[in-house]
Amino acid sequence: MIVQLAGLPGTGKSTLAAELVHRLADQALLLDKDRVRHALFGTEHTRYTREQDDFCVRTLFRTAAWQLRRSPDTIVILDGRTCSRAYQLTQVRRFASRTQQPLRLIECVCAQATVDQRLRADAARGTHPAANRDLALYQHLQASAEPIPKPKLRLDTSLPLGECAERALSYLHHPLPTDPDPLTTTRPPC
Repeated sequence: MIVQLAGLPGTGKSTLAAELVHRLADQALLLDKDRVRHALFGTEHTRYTREQDDFCVRTLFRTAAWQLRRSPDTIVILDGRTCSRAYQLTQVRRFASRTQQPLRLIECVCAQATVDQRLRADAARGTHPAANRDLALYQHLQASAEPIPKPKLRLDTSLPLGECAERALSYLHHPLPTDPDPLTTTRPPC
């Protein structure tokens, strides 16, 4: 199975990814674009460009395909991409089709004030590998984002992490019907 986490910077993708891996244990393989980019290019050669991002995502896909050939029951969690552009969703859908794996898309959302708080905290800790993550990037990507179509789970990550993880795991094991969307949060969209 391919699980694509989507959402703007600071919406909780990486936190949710880590919790899912913790709960799924050796069933899951987490592939994070930002960590792969940092590992490949280091601080000196990292360029926050579409070309470099796409290269890193292709590397994630190749790694996932390799793992799935050897262990088809692996749940591959892809993190680090916003999926705010239609071509990004097309790429992951084609990849899932080529590998003959079901795709589960989880869109992480929350209020901008929550995003700002998270981004500031990450910057203060200096632990996130993407040095360009800030509110200006969030606002820039938000302004040009294309809607992420269904099927997907739209998850309000301002809810407690445990609740978010439970909803995500339920979605992985019981995909959403096309419409209506009963597993999305009942809070108003952010």
